[in-house]
Amino acid sequence: MDKDKQIVPNQIGYLILKDDGAVLESGGDLKNDERSANVIMGLLNLTESIDDNFIANSSCERITIDYEHHSYSICMSNRHIYIVKFSKGQNGATTSSSSSTSVYIDANNELTTNSGTVLA
Repeated sequence: MDKDKQIVPNQIGYLILKDDGAVLESGGDLKNDERSANVIMGLLNLTESIDDNFIANSSCERITIDYEHHSYSICMSNRHIYIVKFSKGQNGATTSSSSSTSVYIDANNELTTNSGTVLA
């Protein structure tokens, strides 16, 4: 994987999509993975149809999909969708000294991690 695009420990893949779902960049396990991009866009479209009385649309900043051996973190910033795939250890925990890494949109509307790394 391109080390310049590794934004967090345990990252094993990434996708950067336009807001219409077109793949702009990809790497690692998600390199050229159009199928995952389509599935994630379907999930994002589904979240838009949730009743605002149940969950306010503006309250969703990140979606995490958690599996036994890996997880995905999905964020939107500047009309781009950022998907990062993380590896977990054998017991389901992340393999770094930190138990989790948050990826979020900061006050400047930039995608950042809890370590302060900014994605352009």
